Amino acid sequence: MKIWKIFARQPGSMKAPKDYARECYQAGVIAVGWSRVGDLNHIATRGQLKRKLERTEDENPKTIAQWAGALWNFRNKVSQADIVICPDRDSRRYYIGQVLSRRVFHDTSSLGGGCSFAHRRKVRWLRVVNPEEATVLWPSGRFGGIQTVSEIKRGEDIIKIKTLLRRTRKTFTARPRLPIRPDMEWGRAAEERAMKWLRERGYKPQDVTRLNKGWDITCGDDRFEVKGRKSHSVAVRLSQNEWNAARHLKAKYTLLIFTAPTLEKLRRSVPDQIPDPTRTEVWSRRVTYEYILAQ
Repeated sequence: MKIWKIFARQPGSMKAPKDYARECYQAGVIAVGWSRVGDLNHIATRGQLKRKLERTEDENPKTIAQWAGALWNFRNKVSQADIVICPDRDSRRYYIGQVLSRRVFHDTSSLGGGCSFAHRRKVRWLRVVNPEEATVLWPSGRFGGIQTVSEIKRGEDIIKIKTLLRRTRKTFTARPRLPIRPDMEWGRAAEERAMKWLRERGYKPQDVTRLNKGWDITCGDDRFEVKGRKSHSVAVRLSQNEWNAARHLKAKYTLLIFTAPTLEKLRRSVPDQIPDPTRTEVWSRRVTYEYILAQ
């Protein structure tokens, strides 16, 4: 069993490249781009793949060679039962899963939003490493290679990853670490920003805030709950209705957290994205009481 680090994002040479790690996690796949070369299973040699990339991509020979190597590894060296780690630049999380498919498949349908990366392998996602855990695991912020597809060979990193997968995730902590100060006006402004941000990502969002469904925005099969706050010193709260919806929908439920000190900055901010939040994050239970007039 090998361990691979695979990026599901657009090339850095593009203007404002998008990261599609969350979409891969929600779809149960790992996907890479360069879809215009066609089905990798129909390409006989690495040289032929390189020539196809030269015809479809406008890049220098060195970059083309690197891309050909990444795609060739994705097709021929990534194997069923291997472990894959997919970094998510937007949420600063890492998705860790096990490859299920024996071969790569070519699918041009959208994974969600604007992600149409066609080269895919099915994955059973096992763990999400949140930013706090990542800091402990990799204090330098770096591990593995920087290519789209690279094998992790450093013994220390392999031991850390295998140990993490054996460890039971902590779901609840005894008490909240931050004060809870909900701001209804700020929350509504965050929802408006979320609608615009999702459209920029290629989604077609529908605002369902007033329907009390347990989430704020519907995008096809995906559900988004939006939270806004003015600083990281304010806790994020899920109502019981939101919690139940998140537990039921699992990876199809994403928490979007917009943090900005002013409305002007909020309108330009990018959210922290947390898919399947009730299973991938640590929460505090808060018991509340209601008193009803008996008459």
